[in-house]
Amino acid sequence: MSKKELVNKIEYYSFRAWLAGFKLLPRFVVRYLLISLFHTVGYGIGIRKQIALKQLRQVYPNTPLSELKVILKKMYRNMALTVLEEYLTDDEQLYSMCKITGREYVDEALSLGRGAILATAHFGNWEAARILPKAGIPLSVIAKAQRNNLFDTYTNDIRKRCGLKVIDMNKGLRDIIKQLNEGRFVAILMDQNAGKSGLMMDFLGFSASHWKGVAKISLRYGIPIVPGFARRTDDGEIIFEFHKPILHVELDDQEPNYRIVLEEVNQIIEKEIRMYPDQWFWVHKRWKHGFDMFA
Repeated sequence: MSKKELVNKIEYYSFRAWLAGFKLLPRFVVRYLLISLFHTVGYGIGIRKQIALKQLRQVYPNTPLSELKVILKKMYRNMALTVLEEYLTDDEQLYSMCKITGREYVDEALSLGRGAILATAHFGNWEAARILPKAGIPLSVIAKAQRNNLFDTYTNDIRKRCGLKVIDMNKGLRDIIKQLNEGRFVAILMDQNAGKSGLMMDFLGFSASHWKGVAKISLRYGIPIVPGFARRTDDGEIIFEFHKPILHVELDDQEPNYRIVLEEVNQIIEKEIRMYPDQWFWVHKRWKHGFDMFA
């Protein structure tokens, strides 16, 4: 057994033991412990706290630091609840916590018979989308393989329990097109940093690298894009909010037109983040390769 395999097993079985222990406790106790843990380790000790705070201060330069810290604390709370719902909540219970608005937009997009793209973001509990197949929405998601293959398999098995399909990010366009041809709704996180090869465009007021793929697929194959988010409410519900499909059949498959499509999607994502800033994942470097706020 290699050192990497040994480390993976130690990490994985420690995590499973931690989950088993939590499952013995009442749910309200587990909820309290997870929120306390994320506040202590995330906000208190400061795991990626400074990255998140710097980005918040850039996007909201006129907001008092005290208010930005409240947003940050709520973000860590949201992360704790996402872990609770991902690993310690069964599918039926999670389904009962969720509501869908704008379902007609999903049906409208899928009715064209070409599949559709769900343009979403690291917002609210995006992992809760695993239950959408229970509502009759044939969802597939693109996921990057995690470093620990045991943990990756375990997480994907949870995701797939209700009929969701997982597309390996490394397999790229071919599998995405295959899922679309089957009439499925393919979810893509639009707020990922696309690196040096991406399109440099404004995002929340600063230049950021954007993936071209969503716009390219939409224009080349006539695939509708449905923006959608899994917003968490104060009373414990998760509301899936879908927006009117974006489809520009009049535009050719050319890079200048990718910008038109992506800007339209961005406007909706940005509006959602500005309305509910504590639900966005401020801890990842969205503006790396764009505006270097960490210089």
